[in-house]
Amino acid sequence: MNRARYLCLFVGFCLPSLAHAHLVSDRFGDFYSGLLHPLTSVIHLVPWLALALGNGVQALPQARCMLWLFPLVVGLGVVCGLFMPPGQSLEFGLIATFGVALVAVAGRALPAWVWVILVSSIGVLHGMAHAEPALEGRALVLYAAGVTLASHWVMLSMTAIIYWLCRRWAWCVIGVRALGSWILAIGVLFGGYRLLV
Repeated sequence: MNRARYLCLFVGFCLPSLAHAHLVSDRFGDFYSGLLHPLTSVIHLVPWLALALGNGVQALPQARCMLWLFPLVVGLGVVCGLFMPPGQSLEFGLIATFGVALVAVAGRALPAWVWVILVSSIGVLHGMAHAEPALEGRALVLYAAGVTLASHWVMLSMTAIIYWLCRRWAWCVIGVRALGSWILAIGVLFGGYRLLV
């Protein structure tokens, strides 16, 4: 019986074409749609994780500031995206945000103004990618609140974990750098795939 379960699980992992990441939230409300969309999309979640990895190695005042700044600029980006038509350049911009993993690879704190500009630009870009022009009124507010909460949750949880681990054990910075390099490699592979398709 155990082998049958493992076989079913293995077959399920081998058939990714049957999985539809964004269909998870079709039957929920607008808030949950906004909350789940970035959490079920690799192009949004992985750069957010890289940003949180980089935030975990920053100085404590900078890291705390980013915990409220990033969700704020993501929400601002959702609103800005309503007034700008989506284009191919937006997708390439999203792929370029995988480059924030270089901060985690370096394992060093950046100057505060550089970190604020980097986090703000990534947040606005990802917020614009989440804009839903079909929504209006209360539905739009709920959707934007969901996206903003998702960005805050990812940033807060990962930053707290990384910051705590790196302050407790010095060797964890090596792990952060390794994770950053993997995220950077994922970004290069994903960008190459999108250029070919």
